[in-house]
Amino acid sequence: MKVILTGATGVLGSHIMYEILESFVQNGIDGTLYLISRAKGKVSAKERISKLLSSSYTPKNLKEIGLETLHQYIQLIDVDLSEVPEAYSNIIQGAYFIHSAGFVNLSTDEEQRDKIFEENTAFTKTIFETFSPFITKFIYISTAFSSGERSGIIGNDFHNLDFEPRFRNAYENAKFESEKFVIEQSNSLGLPFQILRPSVIGGKMMGTENNYFIPKFMVFYLLAKFFHFTANKSSKQLNVRFIVNSATGLNIIPVDYVAKIIFNTFQREDIQQLNIVNRTSFNIVSGLELIMNEVGYSNFSTVSDTFDFDYQNSIEKIYYESIGKHLKPYFITDANEYDTSMLQSILPIPNVDATALTNMIHYARMHKFKDIKV
Repeated sequence: MKVILTGATGVLGSHIMYEILESFVQNGIDGTLYLISRAKGKVSAKERISKLLSSSYTPKNLKEIGLETLHQYIQLIDVDLSEVPEAYSNIIQGAYFIHSAGFVNLSTDEEQRDKIFEENTAFTKTIFETFSPFITKFIYISTAFSSGERSGIIGNDFHNLDFEPRFRNAYENAKFESEKFVIEQSNSLGLPFQILRPSVIGGKMMGTENNYFIPKFMVFYLLAKFFHFTANKSSKQLNVRFIVNSATGLNIIPVDYVAKIIFNTFQREDIQQLNIVNRTSFNIVSGLELIMNEVGYSNFSTVSDTFDFDYQNSIEKIYYESIGKHLKPYFITDANEYDTSMLQSILPIPNVDATALTNMIHYARMHKFKDIKV
C-alpha cells in the first residue's frame, strides 16, 4: 500500500500519520507512507518527523518500535511541487492521497481573505493538479463548517443543495470552494475522491495514553487562553459580556477519533462525503461557564446580540477587537446538529460531556497553553 500525506506535522496530520504507521507495523503491511514536508528554518524535514515519532506524546507502541524501523516505512517528498512528476511519478503510482494540510484562520478581517484562499484553495488546486495523474484516490480533509451558516439537521452532502450557503468567514468559504474543485475535477477525470470534515478538534480521548493531549491550542482553547492570562494579570476582574444565541452550541470532536475515522474510511468506495462530528453540540452558555470556571475568570455574563453594543471596560474592548470578533459569528449563529448515523456505524462517537470539556481546558492550562512546535 502507498499513501501520500500532507500536513503530517500538523494537529490532525500527525495523528493520521500515527494511525497509518501503526497499521503498517501491526498488520505486517508492505507499505510506504510518503510525507510532503519541508525543512523549517535549520530543522530538516526528517528531523521534524523524527521528533513527532520519538516524543513523550508519541503513541507508546510506535515509540517502542524505534525511529530506525519507522523510517523504513516513510519516504519524504521534500522538493518543490513542480519537480514531483519528474522525481516521483513512478514510485507514487497508485497511491492514496490524503490532503490534511490547511490554514485554519477564522479571521473576519477582509485583508486576510486572499491569504486564507491562497493557503487553502489555491494550494489544494496545485496539489491536486500535481498528483492526480498518478494517484488512485484523492481524500480531502475539510471542515464541518464549510456548510456555512445553517440551522436544523445538517447531512453529509454539502454540494447537492437547493440553496447557496452563506459563510461566516473566508476560511469556511475557502474550504467549501476547495471541496467543490476536488469534486468537479475528480468527476471529470473519473478519479475516486472523498471529502472528510471534522468539526472543532479537541484533545485526545480514545485511549489511556496522553488523554486530552493536543499539540496546538485553537478555537475554544484560544478563548480559554485569553481569559486565563487575563485572570492572572490583574487582581480585579472586569465584567465581560459574551454576545450569544443561547440556543446554539459548539461541536467538539477528539483529534484521535478524527484520525481513526479517516484511517478507517479512506479506502471505502461507498463514502464520498462525511462529517466527523459529535452527535450533539455543547450548549454555548454551558460551555462558556465551564471554560471560564476552569481558567478562574468569574466576572462574566451572556447577552443577546444587539446593534448598539458599546464596550464597558478595557477587557471587553481588547477581547472583542482580537479573538472575540472572530468567535462571535459562531456564538450567535443558528442552532444546528449533524446527521451522524453513517459516522456512528464506522466507530462509536465519544461523548464530549462537561467533564471532558473541563479536562481539555485543564490540560491546556496545566501546559500553559503552549503549542508544540515541530
